[in-house]
Amino acid sequence: MRWWTGAIGAAALALLAACNSESGTGPNGGLDPCPDGADAELVSLPVGGVRVVDGAALRCVAVSPDGGGDGTFLLVAANADPKPDQTMQFVMADSSGPLAAVVRAPSFDAGRAGGSPLARALARPADGAAEGRLRAMERRVLARAIGTGAMAPALAAARARATSAAALPALGDTMSFRVPDPNADDACATFSTERAVVKAIGRHGIILQDVNAPANGFTASDFSGIVQEFDDEIYPADTAHFGSPSDVDANDHVFLLFTPKVNAATKRSSEGILEGFFFGGDLAPTSVCAESNLSEVFYLLVPDPTGQFSDVRTTADVRQGTRGIIAHEFQHMINDGVRIARDAPPESVWLNEALSHFAEELVGRAEHGFGDLRELGINDVADAQNDFADFNAFFGQNLVRYRGWLQDPATLGATSEHADTSLAVRGAAWSLVRWSADHFSGGDVAGFTRALVAGPDTSVANLVARAGAPFDTLMAGWLVASFADDNGIGGLPARDQFASWNIHEVESAVNSGVFPLEPITLGAAAPQARSVSSAAAVYFLVTVNAGTERVVGELAPDGSPLNEPGARLYVLRVR
Repeated sequence: MRWWTGAIGAAALALLAACNSESGTGPNGGLDPCPDGADAELVSLPVGGVRVVDGAALRCVAVSPDGGGDGTFLLVAANADPKPDQTMQFVMADSSGPLAAVVRAPSFDAGRAGGSPLARALARPADGAAEGRLRAMERRVLARAIGTGAMAPALAAARARATSAAALPALGDTMSFRVPDPNADDACATFSTERAVVKAIGRHGIILQDVNAPANGFTASDFSGIVQEFDDEIYPADTAHFGSPSDVDANDHVFLLFTPKVNAATKRSSEGILEGFFFGGDLAPTSVCAESNLSEVFYLLVPDPTGQFSDVRTTADVRQGTRGIIAHEFQHMINDGVRIARDAPPESVWLNEALSHFAEELVGRAEHGFGDLRELGINDVADAQNDFADFNAFFGQNLVRYRGWLQDPATLGATSEHADTSLAVRGAAWSLVRWSADHFSGGDVAGFTRALVAGPDTSVANLVARAGAPFDTLMAGWLVASFADDNGIGGLPARDQFASWNIHEVESAVNSGVFPLEPITLGAAAPQARSVSSAAAVYFLVTVNAGTERVVGELAPDGSPLNEPGARLYVLRVR
C-alpha cells in the first residue's frame, strides 16, 4: 500500500478527497481514477526519471515532480503481452488539472538533408506487401516437410551429387533456371524455365541475365559493379551478422539472376515495385518443392527502358533499387538455410523481416565504415556527395517505415504477424531489434544477430532468449526510447535511448522537420476508450504544477480495474 508523501497542499487534499469518494465519478464528470477509496501509487520523479506501473496500481496513480518546479510527464499506456496481435482496450482517466501542451521535438531543418532523401525514398517504394505474401506462401508450402525428417537426408544427397558435378560456369555460359511465380499460391508448383547468360563471376556471386531481357540494359561495367558490391560489401556484412549461406549446390557462390519475370510480377502503374526476391523452395529437395533449383538464387528485375515487360525501368533506377533488396533478401536466404538444414520451423514473419531490414542498415554502415553501434544522425546517412544513393538503398526505407509506426503506435505492434503486409510494422520491428541489439548484445551486435538466426526459438521467445531479458524489460526500454531518445531530456537512463541512432533528428528529417510521434494531450475532459495491440502503446502527456500531484488511472472501458495481462504504464518525466 502506498500513499502520497510530503507536503500536499490544499489543492491536493481536495483532490485526495475526490479520489476517495465512492461515486466512481471524477470532478470533471468522467471516470474517477481512484474509485471506492483506492490507494494511490505515488510516482514522484526527477527529470529523466522513469517508473513502470502495472497490476492493481494502474487504477490510481499520483504523479508529482521531484525536486521542485512544474513537471511534464509522458505516460506510455503499453500492451506488453508477448503474444502477438492481442488487442487491449482501456481508458486513461484524469481527475483534474489544466490541459497539457504537446511537447514537440526541437525543430530540425529537413533542408539540411537537401530536402530530397525522403522524396527519393518515397518515389520508388519497395512492394513490401508483395514480398510479404511471398514469405507467407513460402512458409506455407515448406511447412509440408518441416518436422517430417525428410529434409536433411534429401538435401545431403543433393549436395553429394552437386559436389561431383562440373565446376563453376564460365563467363558467357548459358544456364537454365526454374523461376518461381511470386504471386502464385504455391510457387513450388507454378514456375517457368528460363535460360540466362553468365555476365560476371566474383568470389561469392555469379551474375546472370535472362536471354529475354530487353536491349540497352546493363553494360558489362554495370555487371562488374554489381558483383563487386556483393562480394566486397553485402556478402561480408550479411554473413558476419547472420551466418553463412547454405550452399546446397556446393559451389560456394550465390546466383543473382536478372529476369523480366520479376518485372512482370508487378502490375503496370502500381505504386510499389517488386524489385527482387529469394524463394526458400530453392533450398528444398525437389521431392518437397518441384520448382527447386537446389541452388542459392536471387531473382531480380531487369532494366526495361521501353516498357516491354513492365512500366519503364531505367538502368540507373534498377541498379539503385536492387542494392538494398539484395542485402535484404540475402538475410532471408541465410535464415531459411539455417532452418531448413535443421529441419526447424521457419522464423516468424515479423522477426524475419526485422532482421532483413536490419541487414540493409548493416550493409550501409559497412559501406561507410560506420561501426554497428556508432550513433548516426541525418548528416551521416543522407550523403549528398553520392546523390543520396546509399541513403535510399540502405537507410531511408527503414526510417520511413518506422515513421509510419510512430505516427500510429497503437494499432499494430512491432511483433505483429501483419508484418507481411504492413510497412509500419516492419519499421517498428526493425527499431525493436535495433534497440535490443544496442543494449543486450554486450557490444557484439554481429554475435547477437547470428544467435537470433540460429534460434532454435522463433518470434518473441527467440528475441527474449537471445537478449537474456524479459519481454517486459524490452518493451519498457524500447517504447520509452521511441519518444525520448535525443529529445533533450536530462538524466535519461541509457536503456531509454538508442545507442546507434539519433532518433529524434533522423525521424524529424524524414517527416518535414517534425517528429512524427505526437502524444495525446491528457486533460480534464471525459476519457475516451482506446485500443492498443501487443508490443504497441498509446502516448499521453500531462503537466503537474509544483507542489501538487496529478492523479490518473488506467482502467477498463467500464471503469473497472484493468486486468489485461499486458497492461503497463511507463511514466517518464520529460521536463
